Amino acid sequence: MRYQFVLDRRTNRLLDELAATRAGNRSYVVREAIQTYAALESALEEVEADAGFQRMMNSSAADMRMGRVYTHAEVKNRLKTAKGKK
Repeated sequence: MRYQFVLDRRTNRLLDELAATRAGNRSYVVREAIQTYAALESALEEVEADAGFQRMMNSSAADMRMGRVYTHAEVKNRLKTAKGKK
């Protein structure tokens, strides 16, 4: 089957670079990328369906709602302070 799609310059360059190591076969790279992306989505769905993962995410969400979290800046400051005390 033939399909047509539009790529931005960066993506087109990446496709050309990947195809160069596959005898210039751009179609092969696209098929390989779609299959890899589908496998990644499947693996992600499997992880997200895991009961332990769901418990962890629910716990994290509850911590955020209750304000039991630190900002990135706070963590950096705590690490600086901890290093200075050694």
